[in-house]
Amino acid sequence: MTKIRIAYGVAMVMTAAAFLWNGTYFALDVFLFLLALFLSLKILLRLEMARLKFSVSLPAACACGQSVKLYISASNFFVLAAAIMEGDLVYENKMLGEVTRSRFSVNLSSHRLALSLDFKPESCGSYLIRLEHVRCLDIFGLNSAPLPVPVSRLITVYPKPITISFSSHTTPRGRMEEGSQSVNRKGSDASEVFDLRTYQPGDDIHTIHWKLSQKTDSLMVRELGLPVAEEVLLLLDTSTTGKEDAADALDAAMTALLSLSRSLTEQGITHSVGWKNRELEELSLCTVRDQQDCTAVREQILTAAAAPDAESICDCFRKWSGDVYAHTVVCAPSLPRGLSLLQAGNRVTVLLSDGGAQSCGGVMVIPFSRKNMAQELEYLEI
Repeated sequence: MTKIRIAYGVAMVMTAAAFLWNGTYFALDVFLFLLALFLSLKILLRLEMARLKFSVSLPAACACGQSVKLYISASNFFVLAAAIMEGDLVYENKMLGEVTRSRFSVNLSSHRLALSLDFKPESCGSYLIRLEHVRCLDIFGLNSAPLPVPVSRLITVYPKPITISFSSHTTPRGRMEEGSQSVNRKGSDASEVFDLRTYQPGDDIHTIHWKLSQKTDSLMVRELGLPVAEEVLLLLDTSTTGKEDAADALDAAMTALLSLSRSLTEQGITHSVGWKNRELEELSLCTVRDQQDCTAVREQILTAAAAPDAESICDCFRKWSGDVYAHTVVCAPSLPRGLSLLQAGNRVTVLLSDGGAQSCGGVMVIPFSRKNMAQELEYLEI
């Protein structure tokens, strides 16, 4: 189209120069015709675009790797000057921050346009789909008119779930055993004493051990115990590392967490799911008791955003929650910092999706890869 415009411009300049040089009216007539054609096409194109109704439709959800059709339709316009519509179709994965652009171009040959484009997402998450730089060109490609693009559309891409079989280490069924206590962290359970020490200014007087104080001739206080919930906690670390395969690793961590949550739900095991809400800069923590809860958590967590973060999911969880769970499972693209914050006499497991075998004191690390995760996570001990 650029070459056509240059050629057309050169023709107009040459005819104008011929008229000025020779004074022939034929050259003037040709120049005026070229100018009138250019202006007429420009005006007609603007009028046609003013009447245009433009829309984009696509399914609300699909599975990862599934090819779906995205329809671009336009109607209520008469085709006289307009010949070609072109623009960019943009897919943005909100979780990974990845942006993919696809150029499209279609001939306008009728009073109704229906364009079908394929969309095949390779990663799970919430995708924002929008059109950019949409314009129409006239039949000679001399003029272009921008089109008002429709609002962006969201599509949720679900991961392909994997089947995870597991044995129960403590047979957790919600908060079944209320008597379990942390052996190395104090809390606020008045029924259990974590430690005894001398009174310090600011201590609650209700914690003073009066009988022991009389025997020792000094005020002694009780530090209270912290209950351990007989419940499984699943944490997703959405921190990015900047590695080349970081997007695949995060996608695999998300798939592992949602697959594990689904398996626990099918077995009737109550569990909690947590991740960092980057919009509110706080922890999102949900309890999953049945399939309805599991579906609701899946819809929420697929909209989570990933970003480089100095605060790991362990730091975030300890900052916003004081609970201790019988078994905490962290699904992460890389080994998160602060795993010791999750340890309080309970079990902590890390499902590490970058495939690297790493060790961490007191924590079981299970490496897996996106390609072979169905085999590597086929059996877990919960």
